[in-house]
Amino acid sequence: MRRFGISIYGVSRKIRSGEFTPVQAFHRICDMGAEVVELVPFGFDLVKTPELRKDFKQASRERSVPIGNYSLNANFLLLTPERYAEEMKRVKSHMDMVSDMEIATMRVDSASFSRPMSENTMEKFQEEIPVILGAYEELCDYAKPLGITVLLENHGFHANGSERVRQILTGVKRENFAHQLDVGNYTCVDDIPEIAVKKLIPFAKTIHMKDFYIRPSHRDPGGAEEFNCENSWFRSVNGTFLRGSILGQGDIDIWNVMKTIKESAFDGDFYLEYEGMEECEYGTAVSFANMKRIYGEV
Repeated sequence: MRRFGISIYGVSRKIRSGEFTPVQAFHRICDMGAEVVELVPFGFDLVKTPELRKDFKQASRERSVPIGNYSLNANFLLLTPERYAEEMKRVKSHMDMVSDMEIATMRVDSASFSRPMSENTMEKFQEEIPVILGAYEELCDYAKPLGITVLLENHGFHANGSERVRQILTGVKRENFAHQLDVGNYTCVDDIPEIAVKKLIPFAKTIHMKDFYIRPSHRDPGGAEEFNCENSWFRSVNGTFLRGSILGQGDIDIWNVMKTIKESAFDGDFYLEYEGMEECEYGTAVSFANMKRIYGEV
């Protein structure tokens, strides 16, 4: 069943600044019309604060807006055996929390850390793919009795790109494993989103809708910060300049992307994930309205 939702990440600046409590942020995005909400633990910790879980559950009941997905940054690469075990234990503790909150899907990264762009090569990826597949299979096995589907998002500069993502999705032999397709993130590795979406939509369980301004490497807009994809210009693997925008105002053909999704068999949740430079409530609200409008237009 298709639902149009919002990721709390879009207003997380105000959570981190103290302007909103996490639950106030939840209510605010419900006010924008969200039919489902994604939680991202930036500025709060649901594992260490069980009382906050109760507050979110109560808010969800009050607004009749479910929490559909939980997104967690994680890294299983270039670790000692001890650090790998610690990271696996940490992620599983979040899975236990997700089960307690009765959230059906959980996005978990495998390479959510910054390293030199020169190391994000296909050769490095092929060297590390056994670790990535093994980590996801262990997580899926842990998640299955909890009723959780584990999601791989095309995130960052390494476990990203339509061919690499497809290799992971087809390599993990578990039924409770699927794709969180982030429309914008494919630009981080210089994939064309309009084409990548056509390739990966059959694997998608949820979709992150996002837009970017895109400038070629020879047109430096100034103010770019490496790895800072929030509220700044940053660079792709091959040096293209990117900056988050209000959905529909950037350089990705969102109409084309939406048409591809609408004509596919996808019937899951859309989450607006805003990370532009505008005031975050305004940017999220306009982007969400555009997401619903464009879906209706195509």
